[in-house]
Amino acid sequence: MVVQQRRVVVVGAGSGIGAATAAYFHGRGDFVAAVDLRAGDTPAGRHERCDLRDPAAIAGLLRDLGPDWDLLAYVAGVPGTAPAGDVLTVNYLGLRLMAEGMLPSMRRGGAIVGVASVAALGWQQRVGELAGLLEATDRAAVLDWQAGQDPAYPVYSTSKQAVIVYAKRLAPTAWREFGVRVNTVSPGPTETPILPDFEESMGKDTLEVVKAAVGRHATVHDIVPVIAFLGSADAGWINGQDIHVDGGFVAPLSVGAPIEL
Repeated sequence: MVVQQRRVVVVGAGSGIGAATAAYFHGRGDFVAAVDLRAGDTPAGRHERCDLRDPAAIAGLLRDLGPDWDLLAYVAGVPGTAPAGDVLTVNYLGLRLMAEGMLPSMRRGGAIVGVASVAALGWQQRVGELAGLLEATDRAAVLDWQAGQDPAYPVYSTSKQAVIVYAKRLAPTAWREFGVRVNTVSPGPTETPILPDFEESMGKDTLEVVKAAVGRHATVHDIVPVIAFLGSADAGWINGQDIHVDGGFVAPLSVGAPIEL
């Protein structure tokens, strides 16, 4: 069976889930453009550097990438230990600029998959609050919006909530106008190089509770196949969805305590 080579852009390909995603598609014979802030040795057909905090740098990257891509996997993200402006700019605005910039140059039948997080829990109750952020289409506007928010609310959670809401709002239009699906994946705690940053910003005890509930933290190999599935033709009628990949931690939170056997 001959598998047709696809053209895949992986943003945040330097380490963790992004590096594993790029390596997965490269290993199956796809042409991968690996994008990261720093030069790296992630297996890929092409490497690009981009500071996702800088919309001008993203615009330059989009010009360099050119047309005819099948999948954008936006895996880039910074934890809550980073400055709030960087968290929102990289995690949310970077995804938005990459998605809207690439849509006209993607092949019909393609897909965009963004990585959100189970830390976005409660996004349904914040849709109204997030409306102002979704109206912000440049860094200055994003920073202005954040300046008016409660500084005690975790900005990382806000950034991932915005990713989910944005993807759900973009999905119908992207499909109708460009034939491209848009979905998100929400991992639970995952063994990557930035896990200690999450332990610092979210509390190690909190993450240990999640670990105890499901037996272990995720690995990148738990997350990548879901990204690959959502980017494939097998998911051709899945659009505007957020898929939890968390070992089942979130599921009982809305329906009652887990049933003990």
